[in-house]
Amino acid sequence: MTQIENRTSSLIRDVGRLHVRLQQETAECCGGTTMTECTILTEIGRKGPGTLIDIANRLGLDKGWVSRAVENLVQEGLLSKVVNEQDRRTVIISFSEAGERRFEELNNNLNAQSERVMDRVPAAERGNVEKALQLLLAALEDEYAASRQTASCKS
Repeated sequence: MTQIENRTSSLIRDVGRLHVRLQQETAECCGGTTMTECTILTEIGRKGPGTLIDIANRLGLDKGWVSRAVENLVQEGLLSKVVNEQDRRTVIISFSEAGERRFEELNNNLNAQSERVMDRVPAAERGNVEKALQLLLAALEDEYAASRQTASCKS
């Protein structure tokens, strides 16, 4: 690996690590929501209700871990569980009214944080940063899809 490749690899990891750390701090300030709970609320807010397995698969997280976090959110009154009309063996997990409000607050706080970060980038460079982020997102999505395919082949 060349010195430039090493710097780029390190930079990607540093950006990811610091971004997650900032999001965790923001999430914890938003009603004491843990990062896993924040991730679940954000996923339901973006893509809608689903079964426990749906949500775990969408997030790429362990079903047991998601189940515990969902149960905490149900106990807090942020999520509700309703028997699925199409398949009475499954339960649909969705927002309660309080959960919808928490998601909106959390989403607004995370968006404001991202805006503050971008405001720190010189205005003339913001378009370049956005393009680089779009390219990086596409590459990460491709890598994630490939890793999921490899993981399913190992099972």
